Amino acid sequence: MAYQGYLLAVNGTQIPDKYFRAETYKVTWNTNDLDSYRDANGELHRNALPHKPMKIEWETPPLMTNTQMAELMALLPMAESNYERKASVTAYIPELDTYKTQDCYMPDPQFELYGTYGGKVRYNQVRFAFIGY
Repeated sequence: MAYQGYLLAVNGTQIPDKYFRAETYKVTWNTNDLDSYRDANGELHRNALPHKPMKIEWETPPLMTNTQMAELMALLPMAESNYERKASVTAYIPELDTYKTQDCYMPDPQFELYGTYGGKVRYNQVRFAFIGY
């Protein structure tokens, strides 16, 4: 399944492109090893595992307003009752030119204000991430 017009979906809801600075979208399709080792000759003996947890990172466009940020936050696992910030995440994986879905957690984002103008808060870009289990 090639690119289908979106980069990321959280709990089945696609995140609109307007919340991404496209040049900041990064995906790592991690390879995990278990008990890999080098022998006495220095040869690597790998035991690569089939499960590859993904990591997705991106930044928002700069100068988003508090209203725009609230719209984005409503799409993410930010509810006070979701202490783990756990979600089912479907992400476009450029390496595979397809989508993968995994349970992920979202590290705490840091919000940096640019300023307040005309009764609205404006933010510098905010980095978000999802890390697969």
